[in-house]
Amino acid sequence: MDTSTHIAMGFGLAGLASLDPAVAADPALAQAVLAGTLLGSNAPDFDYAVKLAKGQGMYLRHHRAASHSVPALFLWGILLTACIWPFFAGISAAHLFGWTLAAVLIHVFVDLFNSYGTQAGRPFLRKWITFDAIYIFDPFIMALHVIGFVLWGSGFPAGTVFAIIYFIMIGYMVQRAFASKSVKEKAASGIAPEYTKVKAIPTISWGIWNVCAESESSFITGEYRNGKIEWIHHFEKDDLSSPVIQASIQDQNVQHFLVNAEMAHPLFWRRSDGYEVRWFDVRYRTKNHYPFMAIVKLDHEGNISESAAGWLHHVQTLEKPGSLNESVSH
Repeated sequence: MDTSTHIAMGFGLAGLASLDPAVAADPALAQAVLAGTLLGSNAPDFDYAVKLAKGQGMYLRHHRAASHSVPALFLWGILLTACIWPFFAGISAAHLFGWTLAAVLIHVFVDLFNSYGTQAGRPFLRKWITFDAIYIFDPFIMALHVIGFVLWGSGFPAGTVFAIIYFIMIGYMVQRAFASKSVKEKAASGIAPEYTKVKAIPTISWGIWNVCAESESSFITGEYRNGKIEWIHHFEKDDLSSPVIQASIQDQNVQHFLVNAEMAHPLFWRRSDGYEVRWFDVRYRTKNHYPFMAIVKLDHEGNISESAAGWLHHVQTLEKPGSLNESVSH
């Protein structure tokens, strides 16, 4: 989920912690727990430091990976507790650790429900786990927290308020997971059987889903809206042995991108000064644009001149590639 949601959940968990008799009886412990839940709710995303140190491509490769793994969950809990506890002499370290760890666990659990997922199974399982149920920012989840904060500020007991809110939120998340499964099944029922992999990707609008499917020879992408599926784009898979595509794969940004791109497809165009290759993930579509991509520019000899990877919203759509001349591959 996005940072604002994790921050809101940090405050919400601090309110929920008032149900713990030890926290309710000790104002200092309550303050320490607030610090622990706020930091714990965001700690797995501290891997943002990789972006600052190594760049966007390396960040793509490592974000929601090791920092969300099983060992990291406990390491975050221990590290944050060790940093917070000395500032609150005499408080229960066990209760501080318990609530801080709970915040870290809930961060990773909620992240499993968006379409990006995490490698929460590491080191036992390196697969990306995702339930494709919730958009990266969910208005309903944020609205629940705003209501909770208003009630808390109005004098209602925080623990009871957020116990109810999180009960509703979990039910909502489960319902969205079933909705994703239903949309995926509907999409699969209306296409040829050779499309063996079908995905339903949530958008910020609850009734609208992006859908995509993959066969051995092609991808198709579309939209679920008002109970109906509309297929919009069809991409024939190109021969990846093309020298231009093979040259692009040598680029580090492309390699980082391919670690995260579950349904990656390359296109390339001839330019006046060489070639441009775009690797994009067909799961994410905005009208005619697929913003999660890696772009590589090469000269006529196949030498890489520049590249970028990530959410590249500023580049033009597939129908109007930026300053490209002859389309070589569709």
